[in-house]
Amino acid sequence: MSINDIKNMPIQERMQLMEALWDSFVHDDATSSPAWHKGILDNRTEIIQNKNLKTYTLNELKQHK
Repeated sequence: MSINDIKNMPIQERMQLMEALWDSFVHDDATSSPAWHKGILDNRTEIIQNKNLKTYTLNELKQHK
């Protein structure tokens, strides 16, 4: 399948193809996250749990545009 074949597919079919590709990664052991990801996620979780994170409402974010 070439890029031109994909470009000529209807958008719905391309979306389904993309979804199937992403789903295939979930079941592939070769696509596991690197170990350093866990460190970053642990750090972010700690920041959230310790309430050391400034959060904003959607309206506050819109005002900062």
